[in-house]
Amino acid sequence: MTRRLAFVATVAAMILAVSSPAMAFQHDRVHNPVLHWALDIATLAIVVAPIWTALLWGRGRSKWLLVGLIGVVQVPVAILGFSPGASALFAGSGLFLGLAVTVAAIVYTRRVTRLESAQANAQVAEGD
Repeated sequence: MTRRLAFVATVAAMILAVSSPAMAFQHDRVHNPVLHWALDIATLAIVVAPIWTALLWGRGRSKWLLVGLIGVVQVPVAILGFSPGASALFAGSGLFLGLAVTVAAIVYTRRVTRLESAQANAQVAEGD
């Protein structure tokens, strides 16, 4: 678990290091095609990270409900991420809002899976 967390944290830090200077949520003005492509991937990673987190750590029927809920929440983030920004302030606010939604979704997903695991363990212990 520690290795997985270290890997996810490292990848997230690398993505943020690449996207922050050019503001991934307002990268329509980046003229370098390689950098623009990298920022597209960073924006996509920000949008889908909570979804694959729910898929990896969720269990049972509630996993798909959670994935659907997170998907609905992430749609505005995707729209903001791939639309030209009206201003740098708006784009910067969107970047922090998108990251906040992403972090909140990941934290919520982790809590739900911990509760489900604890309930499953309690049911197994009661059955013994």
